[in-house]
Amino acid sequence: MDEMIQIFISAIKKRGHVLTLIEKLEALKIKLVCEGQEDSLVFHHGEVIFLVDSNDSFVTCEIIGQRDSIYNLLEGKEKLRNLINNGQLKVKAPFRTILLIESIFYLTRPDERFKEFIS
Repeated sequence: MDEMIQIFISAIKKRGHVLTLIEKLEALKIKLVCEGQEDSLVFHHGEVIFLVDSNDSFVTCEIIGQRDSIYNLLEGKEKLRNLINNGQLKVKAPFRTILLIESIFYLTRPDERFKEFIS
């Protein structure tokens, strides 16, 4: 899962429209729980930091699910809302936070029309 998160972070850094969305975030910490592994993404003032097995302090959102579901979310193949509704992911966060992170994941997905230029 670490490699997929690194790919996701590098994709965010290539998308100016996503960076403007996260540049004012104080400390959004998303904990991804998958098959006993806990990794965290921290968004802080336009920066995205990847933490492996970090502590639970200041966790804003927790996403729990199987590896395939989390990969689909990180790759932008599925919307967070659809994965929640299908029971593939469980999310513990306020509704506004869920909307924000869904926007971040969705806007970071590769645009199929420009996929050959992005990678």
